[in-house]
Amino acid sequence: MSNDETFISIQNVSKHFGAVKAVDDVTLNIHRGEFFSLLGPSGCGKTTLLRMLAGFESPTIGELYIDDQPMSAVAPNHRPVNMVFQNYAIFPHLNVSQNIAYGLRKDKLSKQKMDEMVDEMLDLIALPGYGDRGSDELSGGQRQRVALARALIKKPKVLLLDEPLGALDKKLREQMQLG
Repeated sequence: MSNDETFISIQNVSKHFGAVKAVDDVTLNIHRGEFFSLLGPSGCGKTTLLRMLAGFESPTIGELYIDDQPMSAVAPNHRPVNMVFQNYAIFPHLNVSQNIAYGLRKDKLSKQKMDEMVDEMLDLIALPGYGDRGSDELSGGQRQRVALARALIKKPKVLLLDEPLGALDKKLREQMQLG
């Protein structure tokens, strides 16, 4: 497959909340492997569009496709998508390792395999040895890294980042860029 193959297709998508048009007739194609950014002022519909791709909102009009498959009837938990939200929420009652492994709980993996995968993620986000720490022991940037690792551990086809990587220091942002 070539990198110029369309992977995400958004066709004539609008989202209305009552009389408010949050997203108005958006059509765009995103290619496989492409790093794509939505830029615009607050309230212009960027997050709503991401939420529709993730399945948390449904378009009022139009269709979203991922890998040529229409997503309208696909539940969020069955989409090949993970999303890191603007507030990069992590579960306060879970430690770092438990937060990262959260999405693996239904995958029926052995504890050893889950631990290996979590350790790989901790290395990737430059937090080795932080697995037993609570969320209250982390800086904002560290919490964002944990949320990112939780999204990446499931190896999604699409990773959606709402206000991405803002709390990460420059060195780590550069280290984590996809090449």
